[in-house]
Amino acid sequence: MTTRVVTDELLGIYTRREHELFTRLSKGILSIDRVLDGLQNLMEGNFDAIPACLHRLIDCDAGPYLPEGWQVKPEDQLPGAVSGQIEFDPAKITFHLDDQQKDGKTIVGNEFKEKLAGKLLAKANMLDHLLANTNLIPESWKKDEQGRIRYIYFWGTIYRDPDGNLYVRGLCWDAGRWDWLYDWLDKEFDGQSPAALLAS
Repeated sequence: MTTRVVTDELLGIYTRREHELFTRLSKGILSIDRVLDGLQNLMEGNFDAIPACLHRLIDCDAGPYLPEGWQVKPEDQLPGAVSGQIEFDPAKITFHLDDQQKDGKTIVGNEFKEKLAGKLLAKANMLDHLLANTNLIPESWKKDEQGRIRYIYFWGTIYRDPDGNLYVRGLCWDAGRWDWLYDWLDKEFDGQSPAALLAS
């Protein structure tokens, strides 16, 4: 008998989907029959057959994917990050650039972080959800207005590695597929690296 190895990232996707199903059941959004159908499809890896509303609903209070050895500490987080249950709508996402990122200039991540405090920041939960449901990501997100690859950062979740360095994760179109990346907050962020914000 062959045992299938499941990565931590894929296991995280399964766990979040299961949590979403039971959350919708408890709130009366889905019937027990639809939840059972969703669980069956989840077990079979048939994500496309899971109720369509689940593909758009994101639990922003759930724990995000954690690369090995990384943590998300409350003291590192910015005020203003989105919380609760939201329905993903790309029309309500804006790509924020600081003035210091425009016209070929750059801004150090730690300085950008301070300037983002209080804004309605998208969390890494949204990044994880979009990677699990890439059909939701608009084609226009691949490149910016100058035709350059766009690196969209989710500043609502700040990570700390075992050495105490701070990082933020982002989304980009790379080698023909959507993928995530991360950058150190001591690094400079340019005009290709906006912060994802939600409309209030």
